[in-house]
Amino acid sequence: MHSLAEHVSGRTEEIPKGDIPPRKEVNFDVESLTSTYNTGERDISTETAGQRKIISLLVEIKEEQRRQWAVLRDLQARLQGHVPQEEDEVESPDMDLPLKTLEQLDETERLLEDPAAQRRMVSHLSRMGGATVDDAARRLMQAVLSFAVGSELNWVGRGQKRGFRNTRLQGVLFRALKRTPVGKEATHHQYADVVKKWLRFAPFRQGGSGRRYYRPPTEFPGL
Repeated sequence: MHSLAEHVSGRTEEIPKGDIPPRKEVNFDVESLTSTYNTGERDISTETAGQRKIISLLVEIKEEQRRQWAVLRDLQARLQGHVPQEEDEVESPDMDLPLKTLEQLDETERLLEDPAAQRRMVSHLSRMGGATVDDAARRLMQAVLSFAVGSELNWVGRGQKRGFRNTRLQGVLFRALKRTPVGKEATHHQYADVVKKWLRFAPFRQGGSGRRYYRPPTEFPGL
């Protein structure tokens, strides 16, 4: 043990004191550290703002793509469906659509007794387009009936309303739906469900409160 201590003491005495480098003072520059931290914080904030901007742009692009797809589906329904014949382009239904009164509906029913008039109307209505079967059926209903007339109808004629199921116009609309690209595989049951809903909500669309179409009383001059 004494030999080991003497050896260590001897080694220590061999190191010249002038060769030991002085200990440097450690200086913590608070301003420098604060500046570095603030710079990093700004970088993180800028990066976060940039990410938010990118996400916002992506959402806008996605919404725009959805709108464009809806337009493309409608164009596809118009262009890839029935190719109108030359006579279809010059012939149009001899009636003013959409029908605004029940009297016009009665007149249309009389006109549709002619099979040629039915064919012209089917050809005309089959171009209404639509992205889905439901959309195409709703477009057809809105093309031929005003909300005022729709408010006077229901599917079977319950209550004080007239029935739409047994009209010639109803049959023409279904044939027109079957001529559209999206309606080729549509069933009459599927089509009828859309028509029932359209008629059910027609009073709300027409007047905003579910009220039926008001027909003013007939005035007889001289009385």
